Amino acid sequence: MTESFEVSSFGFKIKGILTTPRDDKRYPCIILSHGLISSKESSKYLALSERLVLDGIATCRFDYHGCGESEGNIEETTLTIRVGNLDSIFEYVFKHKLIDPEKIGILGSSFGGSTCIVKASKDKRVKCISLWATPFLLEKKDGGRISEIDFNETIYDDFLKYDLLSEAKKITCALVIHGEDDEVVPLYEGKAIYKNIKKPKKLYIIKGGDHIFSVVSHREKVIELATNWFRHHLTV
Repeated sequence: MTESFEVSSFGFKIKGILTTPRDDKRYPCIILSHGLISSKESSKYLALSERLVLDGIATCRFDYHGCGESEGNIEETTLTIRVGNLDSIFEYVFKHKLIDPEKIGILGSSFGGSTCIVKASKDKRVKCISLWATPFLLEKKDGGRISEIDFNETIYDDFLKYDLLSEAKKITCALVIHGEDDEVVPLYEGKAIYKNIKKPKKLYIIKGGDHIFSVVSHREKVIELATNWFRHHLTV
């Protein structure tokens, strides 16, 4: 069963898609928190959603402020705005009649992983998480341009308000996955985040893996690892 929906966050419409195996009971659910310039239509997230649903776990894909079908200008986005977006999405999922409110997790990649850390550190309703290629630093390079987008200075100033390693110390039940050769977020950032998280936790380094796990075998591996993690912690 697939349901399109929208929520409001900071006065903007945030669009999402909730997918459940069927409509006959309440299911565990994983909210998929995409990266800075990605969207809910990421091939990685589509494949991940399909796998999770086959394993009896619902998924919620959505577009952050300024991405995909959601309103707003991406140049104006900040970590604070995205945490607010994730808050609104979480409340929708938490109250949904087909979702078990005691079994909600979040998977975040890159900037979406940073957003996930902030959310999970302050909301104990998040039962477990997985962080892919996640940074705790955001350094200004190329005059503030990221992937050909000229972000406002506020994204950097706002990011500095958060101490993500300290926030990580408030988190438990986390699977951290990072590519050995990540060209965007260095491996040491993933290792530092993992070091600060409380047990139970696991770290998997994908040998030769890049930032988006573009090699098919790498992508299949990270999807398998995440699915097994959530199945173990949310369905057993």
